[in-house]
Amino acid sequence: MRNEPMCRSYSYFVVAILFTLLLSGCGIKGLPVPPRYAKPPAVSDLQYQVVGNQINLTWSVPIPKQATDNPTIAGAKVLRLKEVLKNLPCRDCPQTFRMIRKIPARSGTMQFQDTIDKGFRYYYKIVLYDAEKHDGEDSDIVHVENTGNP
Repeated sequence: MRNEPMCRSYSYFVVAILFTLLLSGCGIKGLPVPPRYAKPPAVSDLQYQVVGNQINLTWSVPIPKQATDNPTIAGAKVLRLKEVLKNLPCRDCPQTFRMIRKIPARSGTMQFQDTIDKGFRYYYKIVLYDAEKHDGEDSDIVHVENTGNP
């Protein structure tokens, strides 16, 4: 009989916790939904030109067909993969690009210039991003080798 008050207070405690848990929900049932946003479009016209040991990349910022189609483009990320020419390209190996520059967006044509070293193979791609830092799709990849021969 001595444990009866302790048992009763314990059961009240359990009922109070269960009641609190039941009332603490937000009222919306279901899995959380990630926020929706329109990704920036991919660059579709990435081009390059090699002059000596310099590569010049050029591309245009896509213009949305309607104001609601795409977010405002804040800039472009230039990504590069650099490999030694002596290594054969591995078709099944993952390609790990590193961002080498962020360029603020301009309307029209954008460009980037990089120095390429002799004896290396380079891969470049461009990714546009919006004001909220959401990345768009990758552009096509351009590929150049600097063998050191004219």
